[in-house]
Amino acid sequence: MDVRLGINTCFAVKRWPLVDDWVPIVRERLGLSLVQHSFDLVPAGSSADDAAALARTATAAGIEIHSTFTGLAAYSDNLLLGPDSAGRAAAANWFRWAIDWTAAVGGVATGGHVGAFSVPDWTSPARRAARWAELQASLRDLSGAASRAGLEYVMVENLAAAREPSTMAMIRELLTSGDDGSVPVRLCLDVGHMCVPGSTGPDRDPYAWLVELGWAAPVVQLQQSDADGDHHWPFTAERDAVGRIDADRVLAALEAGGVDTTALILEVIPAFEQDDDTVLDDLVASVEYWREALVRNGLGEG
Repeated sequence: MDVRLGINTCFAVKRWPLVDDWVPIVRERLGLSLVQHSFDLVPAGSSADDAAALARTATAAGIEIHSTFTGLAAYSDNLLLGPDSAGRAAAANWFRWAIDWTAAVGGVATGGHVGAFSVPDWTSPARRAARWAELQASLRDLSGAASRAGLEYVMVENLAAAREPSTMAMIRELLTSGDDGSVPVRLCLDVGHMCVPGSTGPDRDPYAWLVELGWAAPVVQLQQSDADGDHHWPFTAERDAVGRIDADRVLAALEAGGVDTTALILEVIPAFEQDDDTVLDDLVASVEYWREALVRNGLGEG
């Protein structure tokens, strides 16, 4: 099994927003070279030239921008499942811009949170079905745009609320294999999102997800968490004592699921009020935790 360890730049939001701020942290403090870049750090209206400039800075430091990700700001929006057609159209246009920006920065994929039902749409069977069908159609259109831009796939993320794509069955309905004119729709599998209220059985088990759908996940996002919430904790001794995400179990589940290759992306989201130096210490501890697990399991040096 070929796995690479990297990090999502969400940790840098409001702290180290400029590429010259976060690149030294990733490369020198953490010793990582693989990055999933959050659109929370990309200003509105950013151009392809801006993306290319960021890529040059990252590449010069030995960092590969693997993919881009929707981020927390986009997560506040209903996006492609919004209740009004104008909002859904605006979301589709935003994703087209994200595809072009990702191509310019040299990433292979973009995606993440693709949509959330409003309560009225969710509780109406007819409206829910219509919104879901439109989401599938929108993803087909975006996979075509991604193909024309030269990306390898687009990603949908499993999420933590019932009104979002949050069960294995829902995710399976969104995945596609692609064709001559479109790239595949793949899964960005977050191991901390199996806390959906009302969920039971395998849908609530992160290791079951890794076995059942790890094959469809070129990106696995790593956070320490428990069954009660989407915490995005670091992998520190304190959090590991109460969290349920164990590196050895994650790697074993991926292997059991027949995964050949994936990117393991740390997605630690510190509280904005947390001390900045402590944030960095927690990130270092998280990288060391996963790097040691990779070595222990014969999967390289992380």
